[in-house]
Amino acid sequence: MSENNPYEPPKSDVTPLTGSNENLALLPEPRSLSAGAGISWLSESWPMVKSNLGTWVLITLALFAIQFVLGIVPVAGDIISSLIGPVFTGGILMGVKAIAGGDALRFDYLFEGFKQKFGSLVGLGALTLGIMFLFGIIIGGAFVGMNMDTMQPDMNPAELLSGANTGLIAVGMILLLLVLMLFWFATQLVALNDVPVFQALSMSFKACLRNPLSLLVYSLAALALLILGAIPLLLGLLVVVPWFFSSMYVSYKQIFLQ
Repeated sequence: MSENNPYEPPKSDVTPLTGSNENLALLPEPRSLSAGAGISWLSESWPMVKSNLGTWVLITLALFAIQFVLGIVPVAGDIISSLIGPVFTGGILMGVKAIAGGDALRFDYLFEGFKQKFGSLVGLGALTLGIMFLFGIIIGGAFVGMNMDTMQPDMNPAELLSGANTGLIAVGMILLLLVLMLFWFATQLVALNDVPVFQALSMSFKACLRNPLSLLVYSLAALALLILGAIPLLLGLLVVVPWFFSSMYVSYKQIFLQ
């Protein structure tokens, strides 16, 4: 006979959710954060690197090796690298999400983007490649067209940085910044919350418009870390690169997730 007490209150499972169960919902609109948030993205992401440092080093070494092999293949290697770049990044971000949920990082997260959401992530890579190719044609073609009559083999490079060329370079930098804003958070949106590619581009652009100071502070701090990491025979990059991946997740979570 059952000894259950019918008057006993129901029991609930209060076991903490971990890893992949951290499914935070998207906000209707991205948050606007203060300039200091850019530093918090790095400070809050460091424990994610420190607690899984050995696995992070292995992932980074493997990623460097893959990029090196693709880099020595003329033309096709660069195209493939651009196409699968978001696939690798998306998988790594899934690993960071697992760390945030309390799980340990696994090496196979490097390839998780090939198992999940491959089509969307490689589509994002194709779109990135296409836009950058178009950008190069427009700016490069305009530059050559403006200087076709004056360019000589022995021309001093300083002569190209005068007059209308300076304005063209400025326009090119502005256009490049706008392109970067489109893609800054796009991989996170696609990989972590299944946002369609073109909607992800729009949401990323809006988030960047709302957080110019925090992104500027973060970019300057990240540049300083990159320089410091490159000094000891590039060995510091084995820590700095994982730190960047982790900060990508933290910044995304602060701006987009409830």
